Amino acid sequence: MRKRIFAFLSGIAIVSALIIYLFVTSLFSIPVERDTSKKLYSVNFIHWNDFHSANLPYIARWGRHKGSLVGGYANLAGYVDSLLIIYPEAVVLNAGDDFQGTPISSFTKGMSQILILNRIIPTAFTIGNHEFDYGWDNLTDCMQHARFPIISCNLYDSTKGGLAVDPYIVVVSNKIRVGIVGLIMESLSSTVMPLNMKGLAALDPVVAIRRQVDLLKDITDLIVVLSHNGFVEDSLLALQLSDVDLIFGGHSHTVLFQPVKVNDILICQAGSRGQLLGHLQATVDTEKKIVRDYQYELIENVVGQVVPNPEVSRVVDSLEAILGSEMDKVVAELISPWIRNSDGESNLGNWICDAIRDYFQADIAFHNSGGIRKGMDAGPLRVRDIWEISPFDNTIEILQITGDQLLSLLDWRIKHPRDLLQISGIRLIYDTNEKVLVSATVAGQQIDPKHIYSIAANNYITANLKRFFGLDPSEVKIKDSGLICRDILIKAAEQQKRIDSKVDGRLVLQ
Repeated sequence: MRKRIFAFLSGIAIVSALIIYLFVTSLFSIPVERDTSKKLYSVNFIHWNDFHSANLPYIARWGRHKGSLVGGYANLAGYVDSLLIIYPEAVVLNAGDDFQGTPISSFTKGMSQILILNRIIPTAFTIGNHEFDYGWDNLTDCMQHARFPIISCNLYDSTKGGLAVDPYIVVVSNKIRVGIVGLIMESLSSTVMPLNMKGLAALDPVVAIRRQVDLLKDITDLIVVLSHNGFVEDSLLALQLSDVDLIFGGHSHTVLFQPVKVNDILICQAGSRGQLLGHLQATVDTEKKIVRDYQYELIENVVGQVVPNPEVSRVVDSLEAILGSEMDKVVAELISPWIRNSDGESNLGNWICDAIRDYFQADIAFHNSGGIRKGMDAGPLRVRDIWEISPFDNTIEILQITGDQLLSLLDWRIKHPRDLLQISGIRLIYDTNEKVLVSATVAGQQIDPKHIYSIAANNYITANLKRFFGLDPSEVKIKDSGLICRDILIKAAEQQKRIDSKVDGRLVLQ
């Protein structure tokens, strides 16, 4: 795993990007008294990202403690507590996407995560794209109950004519004045259902951060960006910034065992789902306002090695009690493990698409790989597992398109391959070097340009029809079934009882 990660990091080509416009609010300076003869101070940061409501411990599928029980919010909070005993002034940061991923988040529309974080009280939280999964009005309500700062410097609310939340905060840790700027990715609209961010826009990150830095650089000793943007995007961003010292990131679920330095900015990210917790100790030169030295550790959140936070444990238990025993009902037995693959055909993707196509008797089914949120070991399959595999409340829609449109769609996919689609009812061979479709058959037959084909796909795909298919919605007949994808999968598992999913060569990428 580590070798793959470092190979990935070293292979990243960093290019330049972006320019738009930003609206901003101002904040006040925090006066600090300190020994002016002393120039070097130490400041500690504790950070995590992309927790995805994994509030209960789970079996690790990778890492040094693969097969062990890891994660869970009470346990992660226990690790935070143990670090705060040693470093009581540590800055505690959450880089977003705490919502969505398990049943309790869906049942409470994210409020479960606010209630838990209210017991931890992070120094700052930045909004991620999955915080929008239940709509902006819901997120606004959740934020009103938060007892911790929520920041974002580039989330623009047209109804307010300004930023949706405060762009930054300034805190003092061990006499170091730390400015923390929140950030969400500019591509937000393509990752969220359009209705869920009506009236909102993500403004250009470079322009937004520079504006905040101009306000902060004279009143702080250290400037941190708390980013839900992705590691590659943060690396691009760092090339275009000055006076920023640290980026604590999220969104891409990247595991960085050590910070990556880009343009003298240290970039950190701690995987996902609470398996890892980052701790950075930085030595700051307050005269030159730079990080002179640092030590970093990525701590694996193994159950049994710290005392869980009792308050968080009580909240988690009380929330889970709402769900009752239904979530732990076993609906089927997996004969073979379900393995995800975002770069090609997967047996889990095949099973999901087959279940959807069979239910609606459609010619073809598509499902975005990014919507498949976890794999499974062989063994009992519970209702909870299917909720965690498919946590979104996306409904299935049926499209009617001609064979000509289908061929155009398939050609679009290889030329615009973002978020690979899992398939059923169709067999495809692509030449990835030439970016051409080599072969395509439906039910064993060549595609008839004049024939009308039915396609079943979730409404996240159909809401982004141009992005996924290259088609204009006005060109396609679409009917919403009103049935949630997850419910169809639960029924399919109950009917099949014993599931032995295979990769059968339906999607070949040469």
